[in-house]
Formats: sequence, C-alpha cells, structure tokens
Amino acid sequence: MKSILSSIAIITVIIMGATVMTARGQSGFETEPVLKAKDLVAPELLKGPHFTVDDRVPVKGFLAYFTIRSDYGTFEAHGIHMFQIRVKEVYALAQLDDMSKTKEFTEAAGRAIARPVTSTVHMLVDPVETIEGFPGGVTRLWDRIKLGSEKVAEAATAPGASGGQKVADVSERVGGITVTALGYEKERRDLAKGLGVDPYTTNPVLSKKLSDMAWVAFSGRFGIQAAMSVLVPYSMAMTAVTITNTTVYDTPQGDLINKDQAIFAETGASEAQVQALMKNKQYSLSVLTALAQGLQRLQGVNGLASSVVDFAAAAKTQDETRFVAGSVNILARYHESVAPIAVTTAPGPIIGRTTNGTLVIPAAVDYVAWTERTSRMAQRDDFKAPDRTTWLSGQMSIRARKEFTARGWRVDESFSIAAER
Repeated sequence: MKSILSSIAIITVIIMGATVMTARGQSGFETEPVLKAKDLVAPELLKGPHFTVDDRVPVKGFLAYFTIRSDYGTFEAHGIHMFQIRVKEVYALAQLDDMSKTKEFTEAAGRAIARPVTSTVHMLVDPVETIEGFPGGVTRLWDRIKLGSEKVAEAATAPGASGGQKVADVSERVGGITVTALGYEKERRDLAKGLGVDPYTTNPVLSKKLSDMAWVAFSGRFGIQAAMSVLVPYSMAMTAVTITNTTVYDTPQGDLINKDQAIFAETGASEAQVQALMKNKQYSLSVLTALAQGLQRLQGVNGLASSVVDFAAAAKTQDETRFVAGSVNILARYHESVAPIAVTTAPGPIIGRTTNGTLVIPAAVDYVAWTERTSRMAQRDDFKAPDRTTWLSGQMSIRARKEFTARGWRVDESFSIAAER
C-alpha cells in the first residue's frame, strides 16, 4: 500500500512539474538576470590597488547594479556608465589621500582658515538613487507616465525669483556646491579637472574630500596643479575626458546654470516648463548640462518643448535623470549621423520620427530581457511604424533580440553614452 501511495505521489509531482514547465514555456518570458561583471566591462576595471568588484551583477529595471568594495567604502553603481565613473573616483580618492599626506599639504592645512559650515555640497535629496516603492532602474520611464504637468503648473504660479535666488535654488540639487567664498568654487573645479572626475559628483565620500582639499588649497595657499592626473587603467585613461563633460570644469556654476536654462528656453518651452525642469533637484548640474547639450544638438526638431522637456521634468530619481540625458544624446547622434529627426514625442519613453516616417527609440540602458513588460513595449500601438529601430547603449538578451526582430524592429546595440559626454 505504501509503495502504491509513493508511486502516486511521485506521478503527481511529475505531472505538476510538467504543468509548471508547460506554463512557463507557453509564457516564454524571461526574468531580469544576474550577470557576471567580467562579461560586462573590461577586466582592468574589476580590481585595482584599492578596490574589488563583486562578480554578481543583478539587472534591475534595465540597469546593471555593480557593487564596488574599496578602501574608502562600498559603492553601488547603477549602470555601466556610472560604474566606470565610480571606479575612476576610487583612483581619485587614492590620489587625494596621497596628496593629503605630503609635507606641503600639511603645512597648508595649518595655514588654512576654518571652512564655514554653510560651505557644503548638497548630497541628500529625497530621493537619491531610487525611491522605496518605485520599480528599480528606469522601468517607470518605459511605461506611459504622467508628464511633469504638475511641476509646470507649480512653476507657473510660483512668484518670480531673482537671478541670485534661481542660482541658490539650483545649487541645492544633488551634487550642487554652496559657494561661500570667491575663488573657492573654481579651486574645487580645477581640482576635479586635474583628477578627471565630476566636480558635481553624487559620491558623498569623494565630494567631501574634494571640498576639504579645495578649501585648503584656496585658503592655505597650496598650489594644486590643474594638470595633475590620477593613475588609471589604460582603457579608462583613454575615455577619461568623456566621462564628464569638459564644460562643467571651465564654467562657473552660476554661468552654467544660466546657460542650461537658456538652451531649454530655446526649444520653445515656456518659462514654467523650463523652471519645472530646472527645479528638479535630482539632476546634478553635470547631468542637467548633458541634457541641455543633447537638446541643443536637436535644435529645430518639433516636439522638444511639448514632450521632451516635460518628460525630463518628470524624472524622480538619479537613475531616471541619467536615462533621460543619455537617451536624448543617443537620439541626437542618430539625428546627426543617420537621418534627421523631424519630430519627437515622449509618452514614455522618448521617441523620434524621421522625415520618412522611421520611428527611433533611444535607450540608455544596459540589458533588456524578454519580460512580460518588455513584450508589451514591443507591441504598443504608439510604437507602430513601417520602419522602426531602437538604439541601445547596452544589449538585449538573445531571446529579446529575436522577439523584437520578429516584430519588425531593427536593434542596434552597444552605443557608447560616454562618447556623447
């Protein structure tokens, strides 16, 4: 009897297992994978004198989540591009650490006056990288989202601000510098330039170190050579200048803010639309500038004001702001090198259409798996066109590429975001 019952139980398990497998086979959907770091980036970026990188890299919301363990702390980097930036920042921290131990710096530190408490870098804004309850990565921006209309309405009814107040408001964004002494901000930008890192970095450890070192240089009369460089792997040295736009080094913060604002206005956006975008504190000044320059490259294209500017204002996390800026610049490259974009829309995500009707979707993402959500995207009614293509900064899974191609999409992969910076 026991033998019979055991046999029945085994058969039941087999049938149930087969049913589950059949259901999975019928759905045909993938889950976002856990990839290996060595399959995503150059080997010299995975280990250095002061850091190691976890081999497991989960994909969340189309972005690869790297974990960097360094002598200066553990850093999580969302996306391959941000990973490259964070690795370079570890080398910069090592260089600054070495510099702080020199006799010249120690003497300058003794001469330096106390730094005002108000001279800070704004690092914490609700939210930072992600928001609790939000899907990870940039998934939200691939669905039909509510654009920044509420922010535009708020900006339209807000009392007018003076130029100084506008600068003060924007300096409170992530990575923004609150300038308290004439010349200090330039010293900090020059130091960042010498290291090849972002002066408006959202890395709190590096940001504090830059501020401390720049203050000693400024008030302690310690000459930091602007041409100093950090020792990095050769492949990183080749792309160092593209990691951060050189404009952010050479332009004072206030001037850069005004320049970005003027570019947004040139799209035809209303003052309220421009202010809604400018007041989005999730854009570091570097990312805001990258967005402005991407829009400038698309100057004359219809729909920038009514769609892209509002879409950009709706970003709620740093992941999303980087996605928007990266995608705009990818679209600009298509516009310049393949075919002119005639009109843009941004129902989520950003879409460009050429004069001959080709639909182009630029996507600053790392990895696209064939999930249920992705399958819906590939078949959306508003994505229909006789010719349609997507330009990715990363790659699709074999299954996703096959499914997109079967539905009439042309897929171009491995577009370099850094090349646009």
